Amino acid sequence: MEFKDFASIMLVSILSNTCYMVVIPFLPLEFSRYGIKPSTFGYIFAIFSVAAMIGSLVIGKLMIIFGRKVILLLGICSMGVCMSVFSSIAYFENSTLVVLMLLVSRSLQGFASSMIQTTCYAIISACYDEDKQRYLGYFEGAQGLGCMIGPAIGAILYSFCGFSGTFYFLGGSLVLMCPLLYFQIPNTINKNDNLEEDMIDDEIKSEDNQMPQDKPAYTSLLKRKVFLLSTLCGGLSYASFCYYEPVLSLRLQDVGLSQTEILYFFCIAAFSYLLCSFTVSYLTSKFTPKMIITVTIFLCGIGQFFIGPSPFLPDNLFLMAFGQFVQGSTSFFFLILALPVMIKDAEDRYPTYKTYASDLSSGVFNFSLSLGQALSPIYSTNLTEIIGFQNVCTTVAIIFIVYALIYYIFCVALVEEPKDTELGIELKSQEAECLKEKPCQQI
Repeated sequence: MEFKDFASIMLVSILSNTCYMVVIPFLPLEFSRYGIKPSTFGYIFAIFSVAAMIGSLVIGKLMIIFGRKVILLLGICSMGVCMSVFSSIAYFENSTLVVLMLLVSRSLQGFASSMIQTTCYAIISACYDEDKQRYLGYFEGAQGLGCMIGPAIGAILYSFCGFSGTFYFLGGSLVLMCPLLYFQIPNTINKNDNLEEDMIDDEIKSEDNQMPQDKPAYTSLLKRKVFLLSTLCGGLSYASFCYYEPVLSLRLQDVGLSQTEILYFFCIAAFSYLLCSFTVSYLTSKFTPKMIITVTIFLCGIGQFFIGPSPFLPDNLFLMAFGQFVQGSTSFFFLILALPVMIKDAEDRYPTYKTYASDLSSGVFNFSLSLGQALSPIYSTNLTEIIGFQNVCTTVAIIFIVYALIYYIFCVALVEEPKDTELGIELKSQEAECLKEKPCQQI
C-alpha cells in the first residue's frame, strides 16, 4: 500500500472519531434541557457501542465475502447519513420521542462505525504484516487527533450553525468524501493472499501435515488465554475514557468551568494520546508488547484515581487534568499493542490461514472496543447516582490494577513464546519470496 492510500485511511479515522467526539461536551447539556435523567445518558451513549459490538462480528465475515473496500465505503456513507438523521431531534419537544430518536440514530451510527473501524484494522494488519505495530500506532494517532479536534470543531460549529447545522455539516462531509475515496483507495485491499490459499491446499493434501487443518473460528480463538485477555485490553482502553463521558461535563460544570473550558478540558486526554503515537515503535524495540500492555494498564489504573479525583485526594482541578493526561498517554499503548498480540497468537495457531485469522481477529478486537464503550457509560451513570462520580473513579482504578496483575500472570509469567515449527518456517520463507515478486498481493 502506497503512502497516499494509507493517508486516506488516516483521514477516514480522523473524521470518524471527530464525528463521535463532537457530541461529547454539549450533548449532556442538551439532554438536561429536555429533562432527561443522567442515568438515561448512559444508555444513549451505550447504544452506539452495542450496535458497533454486534456489527463487528458480522463485518469480520462480510469483509471476506464482499471485500474490504466495499464495506469501508458503505460504512462511511452510512455514518454520514446517520449524522444528518441525528440532527432531527431539534425539531421535537417531547422528551420520550427525543430519547427514541437518539437511540435509533446512535445505534445506526454505531453499526456504521463498526464497518469503518473493523475494516481499517484489517487493512493495516494485512498491508503491514511485518510492521503492523508502527502503522497501527499511526492509525490510532489519527484517531487521537480526531478525538482531540472533535470537541473544538463541535464548539465552533455549534456556535455558528446550532445543533442541527452541526450534524448536517458533518454528515454531508462524509457522504461527499465517498466518491473521492472510491477512486483513491486501491482495489488491492480486497485481495487475499493467493500464496496462502495455494499452500493451504498443498498442506491439506499432505498426509504428513501435523498442523491443525480446521479453519479459525471466533470460539476457537477466544479459548486461547493470550488471545482472550488481549482482546479484553481493547475494551478496557475504551472503557478508560468512555465511562466518564456522560457525567464528566456535569462534574466540571459543578466545579465552575464554562462550556468552552469544558471543551478544552476534554482535549487533554486526546492530546496526550496523540503524543504517544510517535513513541510506540521505540518502546516495542526495547520491551515486549505484552510487558508494555501490563505496565500501561497498571499506570492507567493509577491515573483513574486522579480523574475524580478519589475521595482520599484533594478535590483539585489540576489533579483531574493530570488524571486525564495519564489516562490518555497510557490507554494508547494497550489499545495499540493488543491487536498485534491477538493476530500473532491466532497466526501461531493457524499458520495456513493467516489472512482469515487476521480478519477475524480485527472483528473480535472491534467487538471488544464496542463492549467497553457500551458497558462503561451504563456502569458509571447508574453507579454515580448511588455513590458519586469520585467513588466511581476509585472502583475503575481498582479494576484496572487487578486486571494488570491478571494479564501479567497469564500472558507474561506463565507463557512461553512459541517456537516456529517446520511448517511455519517453510510458510514464512515461501511467503517472503512471493512478496518480493508481488508486494501488493499481501492484502
